[in-house]
Amino acid sequence: MSIPPPQDNSAATPTSAQPSSPLEQLQLKQKELLECAVQLFTEHTEKSLSDLQTRLLSETLITRAKPKSYIQIAAETGYSGAYVRSVVAPNLWKTFSDILGTKVNRQNIRALLQNQLQGRDPDQDAEILPSPEPCRDNVNDVQAASNASAPCILIVDDQPHNLALLTRALENEDYEVWSTTSGADALKQVGLLMPDLIVLDVNMPGMTGYEVCQKLKADSHTRLIPVIFISALDEPFDKVQAFSVGGVDYITKPVNIIEALVRIDHHLQIGAIQTQLTSQHNPGQPPQSTQSPNKIPPEATLPNANTSIMVVDDDPRNLSLLSQWLEQEGYEVWQATTGRETLQFASNILPDLILLDINLPDTSGYEVCQQLRANDQTKRIPVIFVSVLNETWNKVKGFAVGGNDYLPKPLQILELHSRIRNQLQLQQLRARLSEGGPTLKVEQNER
Repeated sequence: MSIPPPQDNSAATPTSAQPSSPLEQLQLKQKELLECAVQLFTEHTEKSLSDLQTRLLSETLITRAKPKSYIQIAAETGYSGAYVRSVVAPNLWKTFSDILGTKVNRQNIRALLQNQLQGRDPDQDAEILPSPEPCRDNVNDVQAASNASAPCILIVDDQPHNLALLTRALENEDYEVWSTTSGADALKQVGLLMPDLIVLDVNMPGMTGYEVCQKLKADSHTRLIPVIFISALDEPFDKVQAFSVGGVDYITKPVNIIEALVRIDHHLQIGAIQTQLTSQHNPGQPPQSTQSPNKIPPEATLPNANTSIMVVDDDPRNLSLLSQWLEQEGYEVWQATTGRETLQFASNILPDLILLDINLPDTSGYEVCQQLRANDQTKRIPVIFVSVLNETWNKVKGFAVGGNDYLPKPLQILELHSRIRNQLQLQQLRARLSEGGPTLKVEQNER
């Protein structure tokens, strides 16, 4: 069904209400396209678009040299990047595909909606209609377009097969990917590229990944670039060393691509929000790059002593051990043993993070997470799944229902500590961004 084009009321509209510049005309057109999409969705599904779905559509319809990535949208709205990219966006485009009777994606949705407004066949020229060129009144608009460019990732691994696998996976997600096979060359490339994130192998000839990371952290220009280690070494000692030299995360080979994408996405979200906060501190200035001395260091966003964590597990021993460790670390700990208790306590307590087992006596952790995400009060509480289930599809499902991370049992305390800290850091950054980005002060952390 086609939406009739808006009536021309120009004769009855005062001249002052007409768009006075190409940019205003473009904004009016984008508003018409969004209203068309909302009407189509409501008529065919008898439901309203969620705030997140509306934001995705709105950002897709904005004419930029490069649209905002799903990671950027997730960072700005407080959702997991994996959830936005792997669940919300595909479902949204599938719904519009069903509505319009042709395949819809973020590249052709604008042209298809233009056809709807003009009363044309959805298939006619849908794939070849060009979007209008961006209209920019000043240099700030050009900068805004360049700021939406894809995040840059450098992969360092001496094994060609691993490089090819990760490169292909990341390029499929629209990242800008560079690669190298040695530590020495990595240091040279970092100086030229200033990537947003580095994926770094540990065992390489000439210089180990640990040594590369130490050099990066000793340089004021590169010390804030997040480094994710990737290695076949899986002993606690290896992870201790990785974190001690400045790594922010550790992925074990053979690489689970979905898990790797989630970890990378998470740290890029942190970087994106830090850049936004830095821009708020320096209005009128272009956003700072990764190496900027003004960028907020991780230690400025460490959780305080009032941070509360809910532990959900039906095994009394696991519940006790986890609670004791968290309390020793200074967290306020709440416990639940069933899904019903979790939902009830979460709504009342609003913990800063939930550690959620999957096998619960009354329901599954997956179902609990879905209900948390459907509740306005609890939808943005980070959820880390903790389970003996360690198959790829378990993790896929965990991320698909809105989980922020997934850790297999038995737990390694150092890894758990890192995952918790990462999620809390991102949550705190989001809160400060929503508050307008007050000045951050570096606080001492005694953990």
